[in-house]
Amino acid sequence: MSPGERLTRIAARAPVPAVAVAVFDRDRVLASVVHGIADLTTGRPAAEDCWWDLASLTKVLVTLPEVLDHVPLDRPLETLWPRAAGLPVGRATAADLLSYRAGLPATVPFFKTLSGRDTIVDAALRTPLSAPGPVYSDLGSIMLGALVEERTGTPLPELARRRTGLRMGGRFAPAVATERCPWRGRLVVGEVHDENAAAMGGVAGHAGAFGTLALVTAAAQDWLAGRTGSPAAHDCWAAGRTGSPAAHDCWAAGGTGDRYGLGWWLPPTRGLGGPSPGADSYGLSGFVGNRIWLEPSRGYGVVVLSNRVHPARGDRGPFNAWCDTLLTALPRLVG
Repeated sequence: MSPGERLTRIAARAPVPAVAVAVFDRDRVLASVVHGIADLTTGRPAAEDCWWDLASLTKVLVTLPEVLDHVPLDRPLETLWPRAAGLPVGRATAADLLSYRAGLPATVPFFKTLSGRDTIVDAALRTPLSAPGPVYSDLGSIMLGALVEERTGTPLPELARRRTGLRMGGRFAPAVATERCPWRGRLVVGEVHDENAAAMGGVAGHAGAFGTLALVTAAAQDWLAGRTGSPAAHDCWAAGRTGSPAAHDCWAAGGTGDRYGLGWWLPPTRGLGGPSPGADSYGLSGFVGNRIWLEPSRGYGVVVLSNRVHPARGDRGPFNAWCDTLLTALPRLVG
């Protein structure tokens, strides 16, 4: 059985309406498949040209590369950004925000009372620091997305388009449906699912990017091959850390076994890498049912895009178990 046939069989068992999967090495796509229903209300099938909401993958495919290229990792925010001056988070560095060790909470539902990008960025900057230890948080990426825009003089959607071809800040078609959103009172199709990002106009550092399977796979391949960011970005700039890849070294670890690089999760964090992740592997997931997992020493990676939350969010367990099955099968798929 060919790798493509094996992957098609695995995709057909995914407990989601639609899924797209690509398995790749540093230069080639070894197998890919798009399977299922993009919108259960119409029966429209998912296709190669569908746009998928990338949710938190925005953090590592859009915001992180720009931070690595344009923001010193080891300087306090308040020395780089007047908006952060005098605020508790102003003493944190970009590395602190990227590795989730700044003391920020996981999220704040700004969308319930606020709207507008500047308003929500300012609210994020003023959020009290109280979380003990590293806590995976959206707020740092909200701040860093705005900081990158100010330092480059370029809107985040344009930076994303130039680097990867990913899109932000609009309605995209054909697109894969996500949730029937209680806050908006309608089905979300082709616009950002994350409520805070929606309240910010669909453009934010933590969510808002859309991509086809081909575009997301190419961006993930660039990470696997070390092509993302300037050469300086792959040196650790923070004090005491030199000469190793900045993005996927461990910068913070928690008592529950969570380990974080810069933006990326490292094993065994939340079991994201499956039952047997490599020692130097890393990845990230998105709430709507997306995942990138990269295995540098083994020479391969995988992209999973889905609409797990369509038409309503629920138990993540079945999807996570299916991802474990996929990750366990990867050595056979890559030969």
